[in-house]
Amino acid sequence: MSKQIVANSVFEASMPRPGVVLVQIVSKPLGVFTVQARRELKALLERARADYSARCVVLIGTGAAFSVGSNIREFEATAEWIESARLAETGLNEAIELGPVPVIAACNGHTLGGGAVMALACDIRIAGRSAKFGVPEAKLGAMPTATGTMRLPLLVGRGQALRLMLTAQPIDAEEAYRIGIFDELVDDDKLLDRALEVAGQIASVSPEAVRASRRCVSVALRLGYHAGLAMESEITIPLGLSDDAIEGKAAFVEKRAPRFK
Repeated sequence: MSKQIVANSVFEASMPRPGVVLVQIVSKPLGVFTVQARRELKALLERARADYSARCVVLIGTGAAFSVGSNIREFEATAEWIESARLAETGLNEAIELGPVPVIAACNGHTLGGGAVMALACDIRIAGRSAKFGVPEAKLGAMPTATGTMRLPLLVGRGQALRLMLTAQPIDAEEAYRIGIFDELVDDDKLLDRALEVAGQIASVSPEAVRASRRCVSVALRLGYHAGLAMESEITIPLGLSDDAIEGKAAFVEKRAPRFK
């Protein structure tokens, strides 16, 4: 049975299964985020493991959208407001990638603008077949900031990233899957079940190994091959001597399921 954790006008959080926190974006009508809402979601993700023993988070929208990003009506044409908004959005996206708990984006509809960048920050993106992906900020005299101009070309290459940014045109789920934005496509009515299934698989393995793998990948993508290799070398011995490694190998020899702490 799902255990309710948080409920407000922007998102709801629950634990539908052991080790998995489900966060639903309920902001109407299209999953828009205020600056404060981004701060609140960042705080929730930071508490997920410490307070709720989460080993994986699933982030999903409601209705017609995963999220279309910022609440444009909140915009203020001042340097102070723009910087405050940038810091809040960048902080959330960095917390998603670099936090101790992996995050799966279950893209159930329009995944646009800041919502698209937030999905790019997640570890895995599973989309329903009716989903749309786009970075239409150029139509508003803006660009996909808050790590967007970094993440998209890392994922799909310079040409595809600039095509999406400069034309400001959305693409359908099949095209987004083809060029590598979405990692998996499922029927719309199977999306949540599939995301929870993958989250459950992640929650069943060693959390120490999960953190180590994510850390090495992030360092390599940000700083290059040699930095990633150095991080891998630094982590390998402590991970091999960890309680998780000892338990995992013992469980394998004893032909039983491991009991990771």
